Amino acid sequence: MSTSHDRATLSYRRLRADGTRPASVIELAKAYSERMPAAHAFSHATAGIVQGLWLPHRLEADRHLHVSVPAGARAPQMLGIVGHKRDVLDIRRVGGLRVTSPLHTWIDVAPMLTRVELVAAADYLCGGRDPMHTPDELCAVTAELTGRRGCRALREAASLARAAVDSPQETRTRLFIVDDGIPEPVVNFVIRDSDGYFVARVDLAWPRFRVCVEYEGDGHRTDQKQFRKDITRRERVEDQNWRMVRITDDDLTYGGQELLRRVRAALANRGARS
Repeated sequence: MSTSHDRATLSYRRLRADGTRPASVIELAKAYSERMPAAHAFSHATAGIVQGLWLPHRLEADRHLHVSVPAGARAPQMLGIVGHKRDVLDIRRVGGLRVTSPLHTWIDVAPMLTRVELVAAADYLCGGRDPMHTPDELCAVTAELTGRRGCRALREAASLARAAVDSPQETRTRLFIVDDGIPEPVVNFVIRDSDGYFVARVDLAWPRFRVCVEYEGDGHRTDQKQFRKDITRRERVEDQNWRMVRITDDDLTYGGQELLRRVRAALANRGARS
């Protein structure tokens, strides 16, 4: 007679073997959760996907499930499951699934990410109107990490994290600029007119020189309403004697040299010293 454990395992295996439509990570996680012991939790990229955290596409596309267990417990050994052991598991429940907390998840995925990706993920934790964490909190937590892979990278990423960043491309742009020795810009700076009224919120800014950078995704080009709105917005910004440098993905290729050239030129024209 089959047990619920057997049926859950069979359901999970069928989802993985179904060649008609690749099961999503969340579908796989729900199937596997029916057999998962109460002390275990989804972690690493799996937890990130369940919680909607930002991750690079290669991790989102991976169908392996990451499951963490307390120290001393036996990690799962099953096709499609990557088991991990952790001294402490900070567990939350999201959509009925047990997952490690966003901060714990960020720490776990650190060895899987590049420097820029790790900072982008940190910026995500500190972004939005109701941020999950502050950069200071990330610095405090990572300062206590010792003896685990990725400690140094995590501490550096925490020191580079900023509040209110809207996208990974903004993070990437900011790091290109800072790594080249250009003074760090202010993130999501609000430009106001002489009467104090709101004009625009710009991605990156050097208020002293009235220079700002705006990253334009494809949506700014393909959406006619957004395109017209962008034109008006730029005119209003320049009416306040600001120089707006608008960039796209093309400016970020080849090490971002075109981006750096344009930013340096704009700052130099406003009196900044190189």
